Amino acid sequence: MTSHILIAGAGAFGLSAALELAERGYRVAVVDPTGPASHSQAASRDISKVVRSEYWSDPTYTELAEAAIDRWHAWNERFGTLYHETGVTLLAPCWEPDSYEAQSLATARQFDKPVQVLDADDIVRRFPMVKEGSLGAGYHNPRGGFAESLETLRALVRELTDRGVDFHFGRVVERPALRSGRCLGFLLNDGGYLEADHMLVCGGAWTGAMVPGMEAKIRPTGQPLFHLQVANPAPYTPPNFTVMMLNIASAGIYVLPQHPTQRVVKVGLHTSGRDLDPERDDRIVTDAETRIMRHMFARYIPELATAPIIDSRICLYCDTPDYHFWIDRHPDIENLTVACGGSGHGFKFTPVLGAIIADAVEGKPNRYHGKFRWRRPDPARSYYGERLELADLVLD
Repeated sequence: MTSHILIAGAGAFGLSAALELAERGYRVAVVDPTGPASHSQAASRDISKVVRSEYWSDPTYTELAEAAIDRWHAWNERFGTLYHETGVTLLAPCWEPDSYEAQSLATARQFDKPVQVLDADDIVRRFPMVKEGSLGAGYHNPRGGFAESLETLRALVRELTDRGVDFHFGRVVERPALRSGRCLGFLLNDGGYLEADHMLVCGGAWTGAMVPGMEAKIRPTGQPLFHLQVANPAPYTPPNFTVMMLNIASAGIYVLPQHPTQRVVKVGLHTSGRDLDPERDDRIVTDAETRIMRHMFARYIPELATAPIIDSRICLYCDTPDYHFWIDRHPDIENLTVACGGSGHGFKFTPVLGAIIADAVEGKPNRYHGKFRWRRPDPARSYYGERLELADLVLD
């Protein structure tokens, strides 16, 4: 008889793991506070997420991202179009030898990617909305783009439902039920109890409150993002426009093209963020964050600095100290595996996360275990160094 795996969390980590475990023959159940696709305040409940491949000077993530893009194409065939390959463009004021852009370009060349290096004239010609003289160096990689995140989760729920996976929506895991160092199930905040042969927590920013020993391993942070309405969508619509990262290490801003159904341009700030309690703190974008966003875009794409804001929200990151994923069995509790730590860059890996997580559940080694294992993180060895501090974005 196959084992029964109980998963806490119906976000990218939880649903990708559920699919892989179901395909490996396990009976799987998923419990989540909301549904049918992740907590209403989770990072994955958004219209889109960037899918890029090269990661600074880190070949491991680059290799994994390449595999994920292959799987995104396969998922498009399987589930309908979820991934849009618009290409990804990194731009900066100039080339700096040790910059994020320069090291990412070196990694792209190491992997023989068909990148196109851009100078100031190329940038103005290709992206006329960019303020002349503001961004004079960069490159474009045609392999990459964005995925429709919420639609991806909905597609996975439909597939898993058809496969007979049980969903317990509207129920909140309070903590693991433990006896003599062994996890027997999950205790729920309504007094209920769910049990299984093995428990998997994919709780994102809520994991620290759910799993003993995780409180100091993750930091829930809030990052502001905005949906903008542009007067003329055509220049911001593929193939005219790509996913763009603008001076990311110094300005922390990114742009996604006009969304195919929501008809908005999504922009965001990717910085150290602000500390958030997932349960108690509100998710309202502040006036200060809005001013910073407008100020940053006034430097590079003035039209976006003045575009009407249709919607804004705080994207809830689950940061680990080194920004690497946290996927491993609990070292002190039997029958309990933890998979979290998206750190603002996890969703793009959704199609390949499931296999890594399933290996951890089964106690099997894989080539990524060394980077994602239970550990004492060294923040100096993050996937692209220290993040920009929001406080450093001083308004002139």
